[in-house]
Amino acid sequence: MTFTTTGGRLLRAGRPFVALGVNHLPSRAGCRMWSEWDPDALRADFAAMAGAGLNTVRLFLFWRDLEPEPGGPDEERLGRVRHAVELAGEHGLACVLSLLTIWMNGQRLDVPWRQGRSLWRDPGMLESEERYARAVARTVRDLDNVLALDLGDEVANVDPRDSASLSPAEVRAWYRRLAGAIRDEAPHLLVMQANDTSGVLGASPFGPDNGEPLDLAAVHGFPAWAPGHVESTVSFKATNLVPFLVRYAGAFGVPLVDELGSYGADDAVSAAYLGAAGASAIAGGASGLIVWCWQDIAAADDPYRERPGERSVGLTRLDGSHKPQLEAYRRLAAAGDLARFERDRAPVALYLPERVRAAGDSYLDAGAGTTAVLYAHLLLTRAHLPFDVVHGDLDGYALAVCPSVRHLTLRDRERLSAHAERGGTVYLSLGSHLHGFPGPQLAGVEVVDFSLLTEATSWFTWDGECWPLDWEAGGARPATLRAIDAEVLAEYRDGSPAVTAHRAGRGHVVLCGAPLEAQLDRPGRLEALPWERLYRRIAALAGVTPPVSCACPSVEVVAGRVEGCRAAVAINHGSAAVEADLAWSDRGRARSLGLVLEGKGWQVVPLT
Repeated sequence: MTFTTTGGRLLRAGRPFVALGVNHLPSRAGCRMWSEWDPDALRADFAAMAGAGLNTVRLFLFWRDLEPEPGGPDEERLGRVRHAVELAGEHGLACVLSLLTIWMNGQRLDVPWRQGRSLWRDPGMLESEERYARAVARTVRDLDNVLALDLGDEVANVDPRDSASLSPAEVRAWYRRLAGAIRDEAPHLLVMQANDTSGVLGASPFGPDNGEPLDLAAVHGFPAWAPGHVESTVSFKATNLVPFLVRYAGAFGVPLVDELGSYGADDAVSAAYLGAAGASAIAGGASGLIVWCWQDIAAADDPYRERPGERSVGLTRLDGSHKPQLEAYRRLAAAGDLARFERDRAPVALYLPERVRAAGDSYLDAGAGTTAVLYAHLLLTRAHLPFDVVHGDLDGYALAVCPSVRHLTLRDRERLSAHAERGGTVYLSLGSHLHGFPGPQLAGVEVVDFSLLTEATSWFTWDGECWPLDWEAGGARPATLRAIDAEVLAEYRDGSPAVTAHRAGRGHVVLCGAPLEAQLDRPGRLEALPWERLYRRIAALAGVTPPVSCACPSVEVVAGRVEGCRAAVAINHGSAAVEADLAWSDRGRARSLGLVLEGKGWQVVPLT
């Protein structure tokens, strides 16, 4: 039953498959699972996972234990890997195997013979990695329950300085070399490599946007270690973090979340978080969720000596009893309508400029701008506007959203211009008046000058509503704009244009002179005012309205289909229970439904 991908989805034996599983380290052996081998413990753990309704397990192949001496992996321990995969298969579990596991829970469990050599540039290390990857692929290639081989867990953290200096081309070449070696031995095996949020919300070269040689675009997300001023684990932002990573990864491949969970929160909070974040991620297109982790850890050696808190984040306790988190996850796993849900093609494109994740090589560069993209995701979600994250051509979309742009390349400008020429609407807010400005021909305005004195531009009014701006949070210099042939829609305090609309070809360009999204990056600011109204107003200019309306901005509504029948997934990202009234049109007839959703609750709703 070979795993394949097509049309952005994961398949098993040609049928849609949503991986719902856990990361696993045996409780007693911990990270010594291959040297302190206990197949009976694995057998019992796999049986318990299957009994909970899960279908996937991720196992870590610690390189130090699989190849303690240079020259090739230990054959006996490779045999243990095969045995573990076979045991998982006996219980109906698919396996993700993480090959070059060195980084684990904040420590480097390194192969002793690496001696500081680069994983990505040293010829000897590259040869060793390729030999190791080939050996593992050969070991499991005839087993039908291997979902994917993961090249290395958060591998950039093995050597942060070295990895940060890699170019995107070097990362792609490394991916291509190891993935090619695996495919030489086992052409049917999927290959992936997953990273922390720095691969999306930072400038690390290890991210979905450089993963073209891979089969799955894998991401990790934990609220405690995310940018964007996530206020708490139960905040609106927290349970939108992983869904955002999924949408972003989906722009480049088939998205898979292979680490999901929460730290520093009690069981009830963690369970609520897992339910809402998981439901939203699947509704948004995730091909699977692999939660951290199955069971609390009894082992006390590295990495648990340094970080003992890592021993208590399992879905089950040391005695095997279930925590509330597992019950929340079991509900996700049992929801067949959620697994079969397919999101509709969206009318809105959340556009990623080519340099949105560029690190910044000189004083001319502003650095990564994906936090603003996260805030655009949050605003679109609160406005109930369906959207796709897009990094290429914009054909087929009514509205392209370009939030707090710091850098447009010539190719970006050409794409946006072509979109407007075809009749689409472009909305762009300025993250930099220097490199983010689309030009007077497209925008219908010109930049007069910048000013570090923000009093005159501290707020703007649009149709009688006043919107205060935090320029410091936005990270941009205020710039005075002059309309050439654009219509002024909103004005700053001093009467100068704040938001303009310009006819371009058969379409329009709406320009906001402020970094609207980036300036929301403060605790509590997103929900302090109904900022989503601005997005609904801009969408209306493009003729876009929510297919399913809802008056409650904390409730995400994802429209789509379940086996051909119209449906929506409603997720309450708020911490309190809400009464949410959904309204939609069914073949010209107005329909409505009242829902009561508990805090972080979710429901699949038929729209027929």
